Amino acid sequence: MIHVSRDTKLPDELNLVRIRRIAAEVFTIRNYSGDASLVFTKNETLQKFNREYRNVDNATDVLSFPSDEIDPDSGVRYLGDVIISTEKAFAQSLQAGKPYLDELTMLIVHGCLHLTGLDHTLDAEKQNMKTNQEFILQKLGIENFSWPEED
Repeated sequence: MIHVSRDTKLPDELNLVRIRRIAAEVFTIRNYSGDASLVFTKNETLQKFNREYRNVDNATDVLSFPSDEIDPDSGVRYLGDVIISTEKAFAQSLQAGKPYLDELTMLIVHGCLHLTGLDHTLDAEKQNMKTNQEFILQKLGIENFSWPEED
């Protein structure tokens, strides 16, 4: 199950069904199964987590917290959490001149790819992650490729 929460407004087109479909597409393509949480929130929350977990005192667009725990009651694997700043996503979409929905979709894909073990710390990893991200975005009908901000 993909759990979704928000404390900020999302575009009408980005409903619960669509969010879950985007995340499920990533997990299916990467051959991962399990539960995950996606949180849509404000810059302030991302700044807090970025400062606490990455020692970077500013807001970022997306953070992922991979898990890989097994729920002892259900036996279901928990892949982790993805937290997205809707404020950053909106600003980035304006700056890039692309639809806000495309930016949010890219951030969902990017965050979920992190939950499947992909990273972009090293150049070789970055290219692999970009290739996977672009492939999935194409499958989802998104043509405005971008890369999350590096904060």
